[in-house]
Amino acid sequence: MDTAAGQAGTSFDAVVLVGGRGSRLGGVDKAALDLGGHPLVGASLNAARGASTLVVVGRTSAPLPSRAVLTQEEPAGSGPAAGFARGLTTITDPSPWTLLLGCDLPGAGDAVRRLLDARAAGGDANGVADVDGFVLTDADGRAQWMLGLYRTAAVRAAVNASAATNLSMRALFAGLDLVLVRPAGPEWHDIDTWADHAAWTERLDPQRPA
Repeated sequence: MDTAAGQAGTSFDAVVLVGGRGSRLGGVDKAALDLGGHPLVGASLNAARGASTLVVVGRTSAPLPSRAVLTQEEPAGSGPAAGFARGLTTITDPSPWTLLLGCDLPGAGDAVRRLLDARAAGGDANGVADVDGFVLTDADGRAQWMLGLYRTAAVRAAVNASAATNLSMRALFAGLDLVLVRPAGPEWHDIDTWADHAAWTERLDPQRPA
């Protein structure tokens, strides 16, 4: 099991979303995009390696762990909320917590450690009473929904109460009591553009041309 997960004492599943058109990257398969010699989705998959069940929602040509459960949001391309809903319902023996990650998060490892540490600081095995999850923010304090550790019962109830298709993540989580976790650095930065890709290339290997 992942060291961070063991230290935090948190039993969790993980849903990794690999959908999306990557329109600002010219329509590439974003999850398979090379970053430092590795597929971009690899950082999220590695960050989720302590998950009891790993679900990957969407389609990608990137290599995936053999244990990953593959599924697709319905209808295809209907957005991350629909993808998360599909991922949740795919898990037949859910853990108390569910980690949600996008495929374009090179700093996912550091982000997940911060989320697990925040959950562990709550004390008991089930986390802070009446808190429905922990969400990393950007530098300005805005929630980054696809960097979140959510109480499974709470998000399943939210999905059941909504029509997740074409629903925004903000709307899906609007009724939940979430703790916002501030980042320590750039771990919240995703890759949406080639400028983002160049910036992460520089962070990961300052000597390597972007």
